[in-house]
Amino acid sequence: MRLLHAERIEFAEFFDTQIPEYLILSHRWGEKEVSYQQMRKNRAETGPGLAKIHAFCTLALQKGYEWVWIDTCCIDKKSSAELSEAINSMFHWYSNAVECVVYLSDVLTNGHHASDKDFDVEFSASAWFTRGWTVQELLAPRQLTLYDADWKEMGGKSALAAKIATITGIGIQYIWMSDTRSRRDIIEEASVATRMSWVSGRQTSRSEDIAYCMLGLFDVNMPLLYGEGAVKAFLRLQSEILSKAEDETIFAWTSDPHSSGFSGFSSLLASEPRFFANSGDYSPIPVRDSQHLRYWMTNRGLALQIPMNDLRHSWENEGIFLELCVKRNSDDQVMGIQICRHSKSKQWTRSQSQLLVEMTLIEWIEREGSEGRAAKGPPVTLYFPQFEVHPIAGKPGGFYRDGRQTKNHRGRKAQGIKYGTLHTAVPPRRRSFGIEPSAALANGPRYAPMIDTRPRSAASR
Repeated sequence: MRLLHAERIEFAEFFDTQIPEYLILSHRWGEKEVSYQQMRKNRAETGPGLAKIHAFCTLALQKGYEWVWIDTCCIDKKSSAELSEAINSMFHWYSNAVECVVYLSDVLTNGHHASDKDFDVEFSASAWFTRGWTVQELLAPRQLTLYDADWKEMGGKSALAAKIATITGIGIQYIWMSDTRSRRDIIEEASVATRMSWVSGRQTSRSEDIAYCMLGLFDVNMPLLYGEGAVKAFLRLQSEILSKAEDETIFAWTSDPHSSGFSGFSSLLASEPRFFANSGDYSPIPVRDSQHLRYWMTNRGLALQIPMNDLRHSWENEGIFLELCVKRNSDDQVMGIQICRHSKSKQWTRSQSQLLVEMTLIEWIEREGSEGRAAKGPPVTLYFPQFEVHPIAGKPGGFYRDGRQTKNHRGRKAQGIKYGTLHTAVPPRRRSFGIEPSAALANGPRYAPMIDTRPRSAASR
C-alpha cells in the first residue's frame, strides 16, 4: 500500500503488518486532479486538486496522523496491475483506516447547523451521494467525518446516519452500528438484492466501474477488463457472487420496460444494476439446504436445477412459474419469476422480466410442502443464456431467423428471442401453483408494483 507523508509530501510503500495508522480521503474527482507521476516528480499543477491534497494533509497533522491515502495520487494508474490490485483492495483499505474524511466540495454550510433545513437541502444535493464508488467509501470505515467545501466539519457518521440513510436509501443499521462486529459482517447481513439496490441509481465515469465499485460490497475479487463494457462486467460480478452465496434475491429484479429494445425476455441475471432499484426490501427465506435452488455457470450459460415435478406445472409447454426463496420484508410476500423454453436452442429464458409474481408466505409453504424442493421429484437442469435477450431492432412484434418471421406452435407470431421461436409464458394459472385453489389466487397471480428505474443524471466523478 502506497501512503503519502502528510508533512514531507513524500510517498512510501508498506506491506501487511507494516502499514501504519493513516487517514483516508473520500471525495468526488474534480478539475486538475494530481496524478501519482505528477506528485512523484514534483510537477503538480497549481489548482483545486493540489489544494485539496495540501488541505487534507494539514487536517491529518492536526489530528495527529502522519500518513494519508488519496486515490488520485497514491495509485499509479498507468500500471494496470497496480490499478487492479487497488480496486480489489479498496474496501479493505477504507475499513482499516483510522478515520475516513469525506470532502464535499459542492456543499457550503455557511454556519448552518446539521439540524437546520437549509443544511438539509445543501447536504442532500451533493453529487457525492450519486457516485458509485462512494457507496463502499461510506460503508467500509468505522469512523467517518464529513467536511464542507471550506473544510469545516459537518459531523460524523453516527450523528448524520439518519440523514444519510434518507438520502441514499441505505438502511441506517448498515451505515452506523455501535457494536464491535466488523463492517464486513454488518454489511453482509444485507441480501444480495439489497446491496445491489444501493448502487442501482448511481453513476460512474467509466461504464465498467458500475460493476467494479461493488467488489468490496460482496467481498469478491475479479480482474479488471476495461473495454469489456458495463453489461459484461456486471455479469462477471454476478457470476462471482453466484459462486459464493446461496441467495436467490440475485434473481429478484425487474427490467425497465421503457428502455429501447425491451422485449420482456432475458437471462436470469440482470444486465444492469438499476434493475435492482425496487429490490431493496427483499431478503432470503431461511430454509433447509434441500430447498435452495442449485445454479452454476457453464459454457452453455447459467445452469439451474429444479425438481421434475415443477415442470409438470407448466401448461401446454408454454412456460412455468418459478418461486424463489425470497420474501419482501414489508409484508412477507414471497416472490417468483416466469420462465419459458426456446424451442430451437432448447435454452430457457425469463419471460415478463419487468414483473415479479407474488404469493403469500402461507401459499408458498403449501406449495413447497414440508420437505422442500427435494421432495418434488428428481432434479432437471435448465440452461439460460448468459446475456440479456434482445429482439432484432426495427422488427417489433416478432422475431426472425434467416430473414423469415417465425411462428409458434399455435400459428401466432413468436414473442421470443431473435434466433428462433420461443414458447411464451402466460401468467401462471391457478393450478400452476400445485395447491388447492385459494381465495387469494382465485383472480390470478399478483404482480409486484413496477416503478420507473431510470437513474437520475449527475455530473461525472
